[in-house]
This record gives sequence, C-alpha cells and structure tokens, in this order.
Amino acid sequence: MAKILENNKIEFSKEDMKAAWNNSPKLINRDEDEFRLCFICKFFMDHSKFEKGDFSWVCEFIDLKNLRLTPDNLIAIHPQCREFRHKDDCSKIVKKIKATQWSAAN
Repeated sequence: MAKILENNKIEFSKEDMKAAWNNSPKLINRDEDEFRLCFICKFFMDHSKFEKGDFSWVCEFIDLKNLRLTPDNLIAIHPQCREFRHKDDCSKIVKKIKATQWSAAN
C-alpha cells in the first residue's frame, strides 16, 4: 500500500503500480498488459516506460478530495498530464471513459 514519507513524498509499492495500471482504461486494439489509455489526454501509455521516455506513465490518485492510499484510488497517467487534471475528484470522468471503447491509432 502507498505510504507518505517524512519528506511528504508518496512511495508506491509494486502492488500499487500494478493496480494503477489495471485501473486505467483499456485499448481494444492493443495488448492490455503493454498499453493503456491516459484518461486525461486520451493517448496511450507504454507499460515498459514507467516514469521515463515517450509514452511513459506514473501513478496518480483518482480522487484527491478524499485522499485514500488504497489501490482502488490509483490510476496510471502520463507524468506531463498531471497539470491538466479535470478536477480533484475524477471518479465520474474515469468511469465514463472506461465505459467507452478506445483504440490506438495504427
């Protein structure tokens, strides 16, 4: 489970990172273990590029209003998309995006 360190940084466990990836919207034309959709910019992320590189991803909280350090509140996004978050609580947006079928451009 994620924990807040003394320097106010958040440390994510491997289980948290796996949960964040699995909570992200799937692409219908790509392997879900390798690629997922960033719910903010609607562009794909590459699982092998955690934090660094093109199409990289990081763990982010879905609901910042009621901050819970639980796996169900985590999602993967591009690091540069953090500043473009829609709201503090993106639960409804994530649910709506997951209900739609998405595909990556070939």
